[in-house]
Amino acid sequence: MHSDFPTGFAPIDFILDIGPAQKTLLMFYRRAGLTLTQSWNTVNALDTKIELNDTIAKGLKAEILGSFLPATQAKGAKINLHFKQPNFHTRAFFDLIKGPTANVDVVVGQDGFLAGASAGYDVQKAALTSYSAAVGYSAPTYTASITAANNLSVFSAGYYHKVNSQVEAGAKATWDSKSGGPVGLEVASKYRFDSLSFAKVGISNKTSKRHLLTRRI
Repeated sequence: MHSDFPTGFAPIDFILDIGPAQKTLLMFYRRAGLTLTQSWNTVNALDTKIELNDTIAKGLKAEILGSFLPATQAKGAKINLHFKQPNFHTRAFFDLIKGPTANVDVVVGQDGFLAGASAGYDVQKAALTSYSAAVGYSAPTYTASITAANNLSVFSAGYYHKVNSQVEAGAKATWDSKSGGPVGLEVASKYRFDSLSFAKVGISNKTSKRHLLTRRI
């Protein structure tokens, strides 16, 4: 439940959010491309969020987040960046207090082909903490992908095919290069009887066969 308190000044609004555990007073300040949100709750936690949309550059959304808990002197400061252009999307998340750390991912695409990568970096350790990559292709009736996760140590390939309006099928293979175990194989299919019911079957070399029949009422 929340209550609005009109201020009479167009860009500023106050909201009192009354929840079962705590109450929060929020203040919003809005201008073209800018939103400032401040909150103060009954556990005396203070949070600030600044959002900039298409202000620094077209397609760029920037978020600046700060938090402070006077009782413990705990502080938080983060910056999130989202940049989107045709056939290109990248994100970056920075924690300025813990680490500091940075996590970045990027995806590019053209004519159904997609390629992406992500990485984490610890400034204090001056080292990459995680990284992964993937490529794929998407068409109206099928998709295929290859991914390398967990610091390029776990590889997987997947394929999905919508055969027709009633039948769908997919397969996935996974291999962990660190464990050196066998390749994990999964195959699944779905058959739709009508708009309310369908059946699924899945087979894996690591688990037993599974059947599922569902009907919506």
